[in-house]
Amino acid sequence: AESMALDRETQECVRKMKGGAMLGGAVGSAFGAIFGVMEATRYREIPVSQRLGLALRNTVGGGIVFAFFLAIGTGIRGCGGR
Repeated sequence: AESMALDRETQECVRKMKGGAMLGGAVGSAFGAIFGVMEATRYREIPVSQRLGLALRNTVGGGIVFAFFLAIGTGIRGCGGR
């Protein structure tokens, strides 16, 4: 038995927030990839490896930020009835 057992309502809230974070990560990564590739194509004077890094940085950054905010929003909206 775990000493940090959570009640059913809290487990459901955490499950909803995980789902929101995964959805936010997917959407944020998609938009980050689109805008990252668009930005990387503008910089013709830098090497391809740096342009790839720029696109990847935008992809990961967009995914992390949007996942965080969607998880928090899901927690507020979906778990706020307490």
